[in-house]
Amino acid sequence: MQLAIGDVVRDRSDMALGTVAGAADQADGSVVVIQLSGGELRQVRRYDLELVGRRPESKTAGGSVASWGVHGLAFTAATLGGGAELASGGGWLLAFLVGLGSSSAVMAAVQAVQRMAAPRRIHV
Repeated sequence: MQLAIGDVVRDRSDMALGTVAGAADQADGSVVVIQLSGGELRQVRRYDLELVGRRPESKTAGGSVASWGVHGLAFTAATLGGGAELASGGGWLLAFLVGLGSSSAVMAAVQAVQRMAAPRRIHV
């Protein structure tokens, strides 16, 4: 199971909800430290945990601007690709498909970079 600090988990032994605070190694295996309401810390075995929700990503103004910029870049790539295909004598369907492929290539590259820069998950 891949967990990040801040993920919401449920302890199956007593159905208590908490957030992941970290991980620790012990002589008989690794445990996940969860923080319950009221600030109580509890060490739980990984097979006793159930993932309830991921830590929400905070939306910033810079992230919104970057998102608009990426969509603009994808639109520009689609327009240039489709226009180049039309200029070379291709039909409308082929120009549309080239534009769609250009846009998809830009978005796939951006998503790959986002995935590499995302918060690390710890394997427990």
